[in-house]
Formats: sequence, structure tokens, C-alpha cells
Amino acid sequence: MKKKILYIIVIVLSGLIGAGIDVAIRPTENGITVDASYNIEFSDVQVPAEMTNDQGEIVQDENIPTVEEVDGGLFKDDFDADAGDKGWSETYDVSSPDAFKNDTLGKCIIANNYYGAQCVSLARVFWWSYADRDVSTCGTGMAKGMMNCADENAGDDFEIYWRDSIDKIQAGDWLVFDGGMYGHVGMALGGNNNGYVALLGENQGGHSCGANVGGSATNIINISLKNLIGFYRPKAYIKPEPTPEPIPISGCVLWHVERGDTMSKIMMECEGVIKYGEIMNEYAKTWYSLIYRPNQSVYDGWNSPSGVGLYAGDDIEHRMK
Repeated sequence: MKKKILYIIVIVLSGLIGAGIDVAIRPTENGITVDASYNIEFSDVQVPAEMTNDQGEIVQDENIPTVEEVDGGLFKDDFDADAGDKGWSETYDVSSPDAFKNDTLGKCIIANNYYGAQCVSLARVFWWSYADRDVSTCGTGMAKGMMNCADENAGDDFEIYWRDSIDKIQAGDWLVFDGGMYGHVGMALGGNNNGYVALLGENQGGHSCGANVGGSATNIINISLKNLIGFYRPKAYIKPEPTPEPIPISGCVLWHVERGDTMSKIMMECEGVIKYGEIMNEYAKTWYSLIYRPNQSVYDGWNSPSGVGLYAGDDIEHRMK
């Protein structure tokens, strides 16, 4: 049975304060209210967290807690010029996922959130620092609402992914979770590790930010992906596609196919080299039948119902793309 820690907000303040329990209090029109609670459900099994550093190396940490679910991402704008700066002007280093982690870890970041250091607060300062604009919970006031207006949140600065892209998660992606009443949001520090991901976030078990702030400081957990809705990838963090190896430039234009001929034989005699795998496939796409299957490439022939790409007696022509 999973161990659960429920951070409960107790309405009766007298006694709690006297006992030294840290309760976040905020004034309201009706006098006094208490910040919303959050719930963390820990896993029975400890899974080592995997994080990708700026050099692309995967680093494991067995001391990061493994979590099944976090519920507690609330947001309400609390901007009041007369009240002074409550984090609205703060910017952080977003040059890389590692840089943002190092600049925010252990800090209580409010970002003018009425509820204090909540998970949406951390997302808010990232959007400010990276895209120079705000993030939206799409009118819900809840972290999981961030995917309800994905196009608005993404703009021209982020790519949008949904749950079906769960195996594409990489460091720097902002993951939005369902689960519980409010859901959760945080920044991935690595990829999908057997259904878990190392997550940088607030209000997910870090140290308390105190009675006058609310929420808890930025920390790292290893969270299950079972409740993932989708995620945003900063375009600046998109890894460039590897440059494909060039297709050899042909030394032949026409080839009369004889029984026993193969593409590797043709490549060797025409190019002076043999390269198998994807290079061979791409090379076969540049040779076209002139007699047996006019204008069909050798590659198409390999993938035709007959399964034959080279026909004895055929003439094939090399056409560069």
C-alpha cells in the first residue's frame, strides 16, 4: 500500500501557532484564510532518478524521492503595486535546463502568486525569463489547466507535445500533470525512465516557505508519468537533428542488371565504397527501372509485393535528387 503524506490545512489557527506549526496565512475580505493544502503520494519502490546534464550525460541519483502523484498547483494573480514587489520582476538563468535548476533550487519563488510558492509560480518565472510573457492556467487557477489553452501558452516560443509523446521527454520540457484536484507542473531534468522522470518544481515536498508566504521551495522529485497530460518544449532547447551522411555521388549513369547483381555490388563499382543500412536505402532510392518497372526505384522494388528490387535484364538509371 502506497505511503501517503497529506499536508493538511487546519482551519483552527489557535493552538497551531502556539504549537509552532508552520501555517501559511493570508488576509481576505472575510478576515483570515489559510493557503490550500497539497498532497504527495510516495511510491513503495525507490527508483533512481536520471538527469541529463548540459554535456548530454545521464547522471543517476538514488537519494531523490520517488513520487506517484502530486496534487497542489494553485494560481491566482496577486499583483498590487502598493504592496511592493512579490516576485513579479524576478528573472532567472534559462540558458539551459541545468542553469535554471541551479538558479532556482531551494528557493521560495512567489511570482506574485496569491498562494505563494506554488508549482505554477516556478513555471511563471520561467515563461517571464524565457519568453518575456506570462503563463496561463486558462482561467482554472489550477496547474493542470495549463494544457487547456496550449496554443496560447506555447506561442512562438514552445513546441507542444501530448501524452502520446511520453517517450520523447527531454531535459527542459515543462510537464503538466492531472491527478487530484489541482494537478501539477514542473520542468523535466531528464527523459522517461521506466515511467518516471526527474522533475524540478515547487510545492512538491521542498522545505516550507513559511507562514507569511505559503507553499514549499523548489526541489527535485522522481515522479510517475501516469498522470501526464502533455508538455511544452522551449524551442531554444530543441536538439538539432544529426546531419545525415551524404549519399555517394555516382560514377555511373546507367547499369544493365545481370542475374546476381546487388546494390552493394553496384555501389562498390560505381562509388568505390559500400555503406549498409540507411545509406544503402537512400542510395537505392536514386536508381530507377527503365524496362521492368518504369520509374520505380530499386528501393520501391524492395518494398513491393514481389519483394524484388533488381530484375535481371533490366536497365536502371541513376537520377540524383
